[in-house]
Amino acid sequence: MGHGWTPSRLLAWIGGAVTLLGVVFLLVLAVQRGWLGPLTPVLGGAGLGAVLLAAAFRVRGRPGGTSGSYALAATGFAVLYLDVVAATVLYDYLSVFGGLTVGFVLAGGGLLLSDRWRAQPVALGVVAGCAVCAPLVTGEPNAVLVGFLALLHLVATPVQLRNGWSQLAGVAALPVVVAAVLADLWAMLTATDHLAVVLVVSAASLLGVVVATVTSALRPEDNTATASLVAAPVPVLLATPLVERPFAAALAAGVAAALAVLWGSRFLLSRRDRLPEEFTTAAGGIAAVAAAQSTMTSLDASAWATALLCEALLLTLGALWLRSPGVLLGALCYATLGTAMALYHDVPPRHLVLVSHSASAAGTLVGALTALVAVAVPIAGVRLGVLSRPPAAKTLWSLAGVLVLYGTASATMALVSLFQPDRSGFLLGHVSITLSWVVAAIALLLRGIRLTSLRVAGMVLLPVALTKLFLFDLATLDGFARVVAFLCTGLVLLAAGVRYARSVSTDPTAG
Repeated sequence: MGHGWTPSRLLAWIGGAVTLLGVVFLLVLAVQRGWLGPLTPVLGGAGLGAVLLAAAFRVRGRPGGTSGSYALAATGFAVLYLDVVAATVLYDYLSVFGGLTVGFVLAGGGLLLSDRWRAQPVALGVVAGCAVCAPLVTGEPNAVLVGFLALLHLVATPVQLRNGWSQLAGVAALPVVVAAVLADLWAMLTATDHLAVVLVVSAASLLGVVVATVTSALRPEDNTATASLVAAPVPVLLATPLVERPFAAALAAGVAAALAVLWGSRFLLSRRDRLPEEFTTAAGGIAAVAAAQSTMTSLDASAWATALLCEALLLTLGALWLRSPGVLLGALCYATLGTAMALYHDVPPRHLVLVSHSASAAGTLVGALTALVAVAVPIAGVRLGVLSRPPAAKTLWSLAGVLVLYGTASATMALVSLFQPDRSGFLLGHVSITLSWVVAAIALLLRGIRLTSLRVAGMVLLPVALTKLFLFDLATLDGFARVVAFLCTGLVLLAAGVRYARSVSTDPTAG
């Protein structure tokens, strides 16, 4: 049998789609307009589905009837499934549990038939028809809709794994994710039962992760597994605003922990038993996002920068320990987000140029963390061999140098202002910043007699410190503070010049 869309096949499947829409209109309008009582449309839908299935078996045995039987069977099972959804949601003939049970039997029958016939079109028709038309029956993206679509995903999984039907895997997984996301948004806008939505969405997301993992383990070549893994946790992460902060943080942390286990399996399992690298990499990336969300949900905004920068340091150490560039990339993302938070909230640039600002111990800590992270991440990159390309390495080191200077300056200013929150403290802070930069530059130059990289860093830092002295300090500082800044800087430079000349003359390898 060919796989092209011949006119006969096209007509059959279009007819099936139109039939499904007709059933949906019958079930919905019967409720809205009171047609024939509630029982008649349900029985009519069940009868139509049974007739379509009987016709499918009858047509299949005739010459050229294969494609028609596929369309009839898929339409028949979809009609029966939608009839159960309507009996549950619209007419209350079945409880939710009862409706899901009957739906499981019907969807399972349709998928088993597709497996027996080795016909992926039948499976696709059943799943796609139900997934597209079920929202029209329920009328809103609620927990019941997510449950029925998750049921389709569950039933389709054994069949798609057995036959390697990647198209079925995608068609079964995507509607659940979309419906769950819409259910989150709908719950935020309405007074629906938030707990029910969160529980159902969490269960659907867990199912998606499990199915993706099993698919990746049994069929490593199936790329839909990685896509499903990335999409599956999205609804549960979006559902966190529906619950209180502790539960929201725990929900995101649970997602992070589960995906971190998947990512960590690459280090615990033998090479033969490992999941595909792209799958575990995706798991690690989503775990990092979920962990950041958990951190920011559980803490007040004032502590975000501190927490994210501390996590960046931990990830950097983890990257060195595991020799993993992927973990270092996560550390860089955390460092970037934490630094942005720090610049916005804890150590904004105005603190360095305005006398009146609120000093706090947090500013000292965050400034120091910013500088420490800015040094740690590039050093880890060098040790892991990911900064071997000169342009990338030069850019990252330059940015790191700027952040180190800014972080140390902010920490110094915050520390001084904490004890002396007036203009004299502001002046003392800038004197301390300038002198610390000069001393650090000299230390780098002295240590760089044998190490070129340190010498270059010192030769860059010293002009920066002097530029600040002449362009900022000279214009900003007044009276005794200006005298102290220039005298101390000059004396330190004199002493350093003498020491540097002596060190160079006694070291024949110095250049």
